[in-house]
Amino acid sequence: MQLSLTRRCVCEVIGTYCLVLIGCGAMVVDNQTGLLTHVGVATVWGLIVMTMIYSIGDLSGAHMNPAVSIAFASVGRFPVVDAAAYVVAQCVGALLAAGSLGIVFGVDDVKLGATMASLPTGSAWAVEFMMTTILMWVVLGVSTGAKEKSITAGLAVGATIAMEAFVAGPLTKASMNPARSLGPAVMSSHYNLLWLYLTAPIVGAIAGGCLYRFVRGKDELDTEEGAMTKKISAVVLFAFLIGACGSTSMAGEGNSLLRPNDRVAIIGGTFVERMQPRDELEAALQTQRPDWKLSIRNLGWSGDTVSAIARKRFDNVEAGRARRLADIDAANPTVALIWYGQSEAGQYAENSERIQADLMGLVDDLKQRQTRVILLTPVAMSGDRRPNYEAGLEAFEQMLRDVARAQSLALVELQWQPSDEQLTEDRMLPNEVGYRQLATLLANALLEEPTQEAPAVKSNRTAANHSTDSPERERLLEAIARKNEFFFHRYRPQNETYLFLFRKHEQGNNAVEIEQFEPIIQKADQAIWDAAANQ
Repeated sequence: MQLSLTRRCVCEVIGTYCLVLIGCGAMVVDNQTGLLTHVGVATVWGLIVMTMIYSIGDLSGAHMNPAVSIAFASVGRFPVVDAAAYVVAQCVGALLAAGSLGIVFGVDDVKLGATMASLPTGSAWAVEFMMTTILMWVVLGVSTGAKEKSITAGLAVGATIAMEAFVAGPLTKASMNPARSLGPAVMSSHYNLLWLYLTAPIVGAIAGGCLYRFVRGKDELDTEEGAMTKKISAVVLFAFLIGACGSTSMAGEGNSLLRPNDRVAIIGGTFVERMQPRDELEAALQTQRPDWKLSIRNLGWSGDTVSAIARKRFDNVEAGRARRLADIDAANPTVALIWYGQSEAGQYAENSERIQADLMGLVDDLKQRQTRVILLTPVAMSGDRRPNYEAGLEAFEQMLRDVARAQSLALVELQWQPSDEQLTEDRMLPNEVGYRQLATLLANALLEEPTQEAPAVKSNRTAANHSTDSPERERLLEAIARKNEFFFHRYRPQNETYLFLFRKHEQGNNAVEIEQFEPIIQKADQAIWDAAANQ
């Protein structure tokens, strides 16, 4: 005998609660200890799904997933009213589970197991769509036909969840479940790309359900009433999806070039390196998104070009490229900002092919490391008097556009023309005032924030005094400077000839201390996040 709708909804609350508590709990434990590993976390997800199917499958059907309930309704296998009640119950269960995790581990989007994508938005949506389509195909397959198939439903669905988590976990966290994503998102106030995890699984589940019913053909459930239910539910769901996509497409976070918990490497020459002592760019990013916990690593090197010639030490240019890759590996970025062009502009015409080839090589190296790439256009410095400098800058910028188009890369075009009061005395680099204004413009571009015209700067002294008005801001900048210094010593130790090169026989035993900077840098990052939260 079938239970009442209320009792079945209670079962869905319990089932979804256990699903999110154990599944996201595994992510929490792995994040803190590293003992479970990706394979272990994926296995836990599969096991909890299997267990709950055998636990409440005979009571409510063990949907535990709004996408599954909606898909069942869309193909006429489940009443629309019951599906709506199930969706509410599942969301309640997920919210309660995320709240429980928050009580134990603190409200943090990483600790609560929030879903975050390491792919471009379109690719991430496609992954969630495909994974949920496969899942729904399996669910319908084991819930239709002989009793023996239903007995193995838990094993089949649990194995499917585990396998898909193995594959898609590193890409999108393999949600396939709007409630599973909604719970941690609400409890941690982390709504970045939430629309993706609400829409893609639903559309994917409907697609999987329709595909299965098309292949299977009509059966005893395809009554006239069932056919009408499918038509009505399809229209309602289509309208819901159009409305959801339309409203969420306006969300700014979904369009941001940076994402929560990104590790950002800024790669360039002198222009980038001189940002370190008072890094206004990181201050702007951390202030605008204090909850994103961004980790910024400055990989600027004075005199460097896209060929990495300044990093070659005592060897050839190839050694310089290898050194730059080692620097990138030390930063371990999820996204890299490539900011070259100032040095190359003076002789770009005669070296254009080599410069473009070097840039493409760097992009390929980053892509092999699964690092997103953002190209930045160079900023013209009025003190550079080389004959072909301005023409070289324009040609370099056009080359960046061509590469970005060919490689499907993000490109930020910085239309900043600094005044003399925003430059150093020789007008070859921005001064503190200039870097601050440039940082605001770049941070807005990276975070898709509205750009506001910066106020005119009367003098360097006036602007410098203004920057020290806020003690909180000064503490943030000091925390950033400490972290930058620690990381500089981590990837560019001053005595590296004695530690790693031809004189390592003298002090090479001290090289083990370089790795010991890592926990110090991580603590420095935490200090930055704490300071940014108090802005």
